[in-house]
Amino acid sequence: MRIHGLHKNKHRLYAYARTQDCLDVYRKRYEDGVRRWKKLKFENVCDSRCQDICGMSRATYYRHKKILKDLNKGSVPPSKKPRNLNKPHWGEAELQLVKVRRENPTYGKEKIAIILKRDHGQILSESTVGRILTSLKNKGLVQKSPSALRTKRKRQFKSHAKPWTFKDYKTMTLGERVQIDHMTVTKNGICFKHFQAWERGSKFIYASVYAHAKSSSAKRFLLKFVKQAPFKIQSIQVEGRSEFMAEFEEACAELGIPLIVLPPQKPTYNGGVERGNRIFREEFYNQNNLLADSIASMRFELSQAVSKYNSYRPHRAAKGLTPLHYIHSHILEAS
Repeated sequence: MRIHGLHKNKHRLYAYARTQDCLDVYRKRYEDGVRRWKKLKFENVCDSRCQDICGMSRATYYRHKKILKDLNKGSVPPSKKPRNLNKPHWGEAELQLVKVRRENPTYGKEKIAIILKRDHGQILSESTVGRILTSLKNKGLVQKSPSALRTKRKRQFKSHAKPWTFKDYKTMTLGERVQIDHMTVTKNGICFKHFQAWERGSKFIYASVYAHAKSSSAKRFLLKFVKQAPFKIQSIQVEGRSEFMAEFEEACAELGIPLIVLPPQKPTYNGGVERGNRIFREEFYNQNNLLADSIASMRFELSQAVSKYNSYRPHRAAKGLTPLHYIHSHILEAS
């Protein structure tokens, strides 16, 4: 067995032990003075005399005593951050920076720092320029660079689609949570958008190619899939891409098919259709004798390959049955 790293519980245990060590070190700073003060008070020594012997005031004693009480409860040591922080006060450099940035909205802190030093005699580090830019953006004096990375907005589920929830695949029935995905394939100098649907139990696949990966293409693919599928589609599972929104989502609602959207960066939840994409990439698109040079001809060749996959290619997970044989036997058992 090959071990790539420690179990996450090991890291949690280390973090807890390290926190306790830090608490012990922090506790030792106050225990000695508080213990000596308590001992003197037990011997009826006055506060002024205790201050001289322990080297701390009465207020400091009670403050340290409270800190120890909080530490004994397991509290984290208080932050060392100063209460009063120095507020930045920009001067002439800010005015020059605003001018340079407005004239060159795509320039970052590195280029602006060089320009300020070269043309205006303002020597500022890149970090300082970056902090000034952040402050100016918050004030609305400069705009965010058009070339800056945009944060992806979280999808709002206000229509037909619903977010993904866990369900044991062993309890799923035929046609439940059919996985749909698309991949881009370039063959014979032409770019094809390969849409594919995969059924978990039977490993049945339906695929077709289109010129564009739009929601309209996904809708056309869905309508054809519903007509040709040898089983009832109970629900569909897709990634949160734009091609599976708009018209595709409306088509699912019209057909009464629940649409389940995976969380971001979780393509492994659609592992079945991803594996199907790999099968067709290796067994179909990589063939040297595949000479289709148009969407129509590629669609015809792909339909032949899909038919071979569903009716001829055996699957070990289905105990050697083909997808169509598995579906027919499942329907017979249900009846």
